Amino acid sequence: MPQEQAILTISITSKLVNLHQRTLMLYEKAGLIAPHRTNTQRRLFSIKNINQLQFIKHLTQKKGVNLNGVKLLLEAIDVCEENGIRLQRRLFPAFKLKKLI
Repeated sequence: MPQEQAILTISITSKLVNLHQRTLMLYEKAGLIAPHRTNTQRRLFSIKNINQLQFIKHLTQKKGVNLNGVKLLLEAIDVCEENGIRLQRRLFPAFKLKKLI
């Protein structure tokens, strides 16, 4: 199954990553994640979204980074990844992605 395939509802996703559904909505509003929206506007999350949520949770809860800081870090990591630099691994070597599905 492709990691980008949106298959999980917000309730299942919140249980998997142990975050409240309102927190997921807040992260979406802040531009940190972009779940797929169905024709009826239901949110569906992918494995890639779940992996992103794990990292965001690590940054906010373990490192004390606020949401603006998280957004800046995610943007910097994306730019570095595009240029072959593994910034996330270098800055946060203690972060280990858990296979939740």
